[in-house]
Amino acid sequence: MKILITGAGGRLGAALMREYQRKFEVTGFNHAQLDLSNPDQIRERIGTASFDVLINAAAFTSVDLCETQRNQAFQINAEAPRLLAEICRDKDAKLIHFSTDYVFDGKKRAPYTEEDEANPISVYGESKLAGEKNVLAAEGPHLVVRVSWVFGPDRPSFIDGLIKGAQENDQVDAIWPVGARLLSEVRPAH
Repeated sequence: MKILITGAGGRLGAALMREYQRKFEVTGFNHAQLDLSNPDQIRERIGTASFDVLINAAAFTSVDLCETQRNQAFQINAEAPRLLAEICRDKDAKLIHFSTDYVFDGKKRAPYTEEDEANPISVYGESKLAGEKNVLAAEGPHLVVRVSWVFGPDRPSFIDGLIKGAQENDQVDAIWPVGARLLSEVRPAH
């Protein structure tokens, strides 16, 4: 199976690259190699590549910057996933698109499920929800995976902040994150 990973330089993408390259033929694009704000570059690089599964682990994830760069957030988090889904549909390939729990408002006091109504309260959440809808609207065997608080060894993370907080305070309140390695062990079916 040939797998293509966007966001290969990020925390999740790097973990997926490490895990899958031992078992599959894997190609990855980091931000310098593929600018998701550039539709022509997406068509050129992804449209001409040969793959069975495309894993989109790339996103504009800076919640604060999304508030001031709304157009960029929607281009990368909503329009690029639409284009990726359409390319996959045309190639008869599967898209696995990673999204976020920021599509919810956080008011529910129990775990969210895919049946819960999304209600984003930030531009980041709005753009990611639009991306989910765009992916699912494209015909094809596409999958949207919502995750929260991904951490891993490739860059400073929420866990690093927790450790620092625990060293400096008697108590740390937090919602537990999901590890990039754990997510990388989810096997794409083809």
